[in-house]
Amino acid sequence: MEIRLTVNREAVLDEVQRTTLYTGGKMTGDEGALARIGTVDDDRGELLRFWDECRAEVAQAFIRLLADERMEGEAYVLDLNVSVAFDRALLPGMELGLFSYFVQSIAAKWYVYANKGEAGDFAAMGKRQLDEIKEKAFYKKQPQRPRYD
Repeated sequence: MEIRLTVNREAVLDEVQRTTLYTGGKMTGDEGALARIGTVDDDRGELLRFWDECRAEVAQAFIRLLADERMEGEAYVLDLNVSVAFDRALLPGMELGLFSYFVQSIAAKWYVYANKGEAGDFAAMGKRQLDEIKEKAFYKKQPQRPRYD
């Protein structure tokens, strides 16, 4: 059975900007933190490169299930071949997890340059998100006996 996960790139990049600006704004004792850590429109080229790196990581993570991986305008589309026993109720959580993976991982890559102290934590959160999505993709719901009432 094939499932499709979709994530909007612009929404991810907007959330990355909110995350980095919030982080920079909350740093105490560091006057230049906001300007150094927060992303702005001029950083878009670098963030797009990080986006592409994350796409490659997602494709590698799901290589055994991957049917297709592409951009359709601003939408990232991931088609996976999963078991017929896959529980479709997991799809919304998987899409949310994929969105979070992109945000955490792009922020981690940015923080390697601007906020080394938190880069590792963000990278770990991103990896955890990707692992949870994989676990859901391989999950098979228990078969149920037919009921004849």
